[in-house]
Amino acid sequence: MVRVAPRMNPQEASNIIYSYAKLGRLLGAEAWAALEAAVVRVAHNMNAQDVANNLWGFLVAATQGVPLPPCYPSMWQAACGLNVGRLKKVDLCNLFHVHLIYTELVDG
Repeated sequence: MVRVAPRMNPQEASNIIYSYAKLGRLLGAEAWAALEAAVVRVAHNMNAQDVANNLWGFLVAATQGVPLPPCYPSMWQAACGLNVGRLKKVDLCNLFHVHLIYTELVDG
């Protein structure tokens, strides 16, 4: 992860975060930091699915004790700026799930 993260595109970074969260696995500290840096680097090129998947993955990790990354607020701002009418149903559901996880398990 540390070696390939600097070359990841938005979808690759999103897929890794989503996959680890879905599997309930946590990355090591060095790998997590490299992945966070990749997300920050490519965030401006993310589509709605990437944003939704990253937010969901970060929050699932947070429910397992991993601190939310510094880029989390920026990712949420990006999500709030998305055109809801153009979102796929699955992306809208993921964003709602993110809101519920944050509200009930992280913020509460």
